[in-house]
Amino acid sequence: MQNNNNNNSAITMALIYVGIILGAGFASGAEIMAYFVEFGLAGILGLVLACALFALAGWAIWDICVKVGVSDYKSFMDITMGRRLAGVMEAVLGLFMFIIFAAMLAATGSALHESFGINYLLAVCIVAAICFVTFLFGISGIIKLNAYISPILIVGCMIIGIWTFVMRAEPVFAIAERSAEALRANWYVSAITYVGYNIIGAVVILPSLVVGSRVSGRGQQMLKPAIFSGIMLFALGLSLYLSLMANLSLVEGVQIPMLALVMGHAPLWSYIFMLLFLGACFTTAATNGYAVSATISGRYKMSRTKKIGLKIVICIGGVVAALAGFSNFVRVIYPLFAIAGVVEIVLIIKYFIALRVKV
Repeated sequence: MQNNNNNNSAITMALIYVGIILGAGFASGAEIMAYFVEFGLAGILGLVLACALFALAGWAIWDICVKVGVSDYKSFMDITMGRRLAGVMEAVLGLFMFIIFAAMLAATGSALHESFGINYLLAVCIVAAICFVTFLFGISGIIKLNAYISPILIVGCMIIGIWTFVMRAEPVFAIAERSAEALRANWYVSAITYVGYNIIGAVVILPSLVVGSRVSGRGQQMLKPAIFSGIMLFALGLSLYLSLMANLSLVEGVQIPMLALVMGHAPLWSYIFMLLFLGACFTTAATNGYAVSATISGRYKMSRTKKIGLKIVICIGGVVAALAGFSNFVRVIYPLFAIAGVVEIVLIIKYFIALRVKV
């Protein structure tokens, strides 16, 4: 019975972790195209590396939290980086998380406008309002949101990925031939960059998952949810990778590759995909918007009234920033913050190793 509880809790933690990472870029196939498919067969190596790094980062964060006894982002950052550097990192990462929040609002607005004809600004405002309500439930609301929606996103995206691969536009031998020609030496740089900017929002939420976790023991036990998350991400990423590689003629130059695939094979499925896409956007928006609020309020010890006011300001600011459009965020802004995420991971793993050596 105890072992079942451990596994269930580990799977829940992994699902929440994966849900935090999933976003418009991943679900749409745009990130898989840019960071993995572009490198052909080497892209699979990049996907393995990325998933391994996500798993390692998750294990390091949870292991540190259990051993040191912290369960909030501020304390975790102060311990692993020192208060001064943590303050600088929080400012940089907080800005990026706000940008992700705005980007997800923009992605949702674009999807609703292009698919259902809803006014773009109205759609963005509606999603921002729903995010605000979610913020009011605190960290527990964010965790439950990801725990409920993540399994649907993972299963749904995998089904669509596998199905569109089976219905591929090109024969397998053509895919292999093109992949061999596309091999490049810097696939690992692309994979590390991808992990760098995707881990930022996760670091804010992951320490809180240790609270109430029924994963017993210390040290090695925190490896379970990390491994589960890595496997889930790889399975999902590989299904999308194979699907996109097998249908390059349909998705090259398209902003939402997976939608183009679904429309090309079975237009009716586009509505199902759009629901998955909106779910991915919303969970990422809510997670990063709350993370910005938690980072600022935690650093400056705000009262409950001020916290609510801060959440309102974040939502309004997100709506204004979303007017820049989703594609601009992905193309220009995301890569600029990848280095901050990589620095964050390096510092966390460095502390993780030092802590284990002491023990």
